[in-house]
Amino acid sequence: MEKKGFFGSLFDFSFENFVFPKIVKVLYAIFVVLVCIGYLGGVIYAFQMGLTQGIGAIVLGPIVLILYLTMIRASMEIAIVLFRIYENTNVIARK
Repeated sequence: MEKKGFFGSLFDFSFENFVFPKIVKVLYAIFVVLVCIGYLGGVIYAFQMGLTQGIGAIVLGPIVLILYLTMIRASMEIAIVLFRIYENTNVIARK
């Protein structure tokens, strides 16, 4: 099985080549940016609600941010592991 590029995999109707392993780094970077923007937006909103809420958002927000990023990273790692299991199973099956 030959490795195809992004567009080759995108239009591979036999689904022999997968797109997700090729774009996982970009997707993770996008999620990191979105979660950070969400955190900043939450802090701004909390300060609009009051000083106490704003300070609470600054103190507790990074904990929530780390939890979100951990869940996103873990789910992407699980997906990559499944793709690698598939690839290794194909190699074993060919032998």
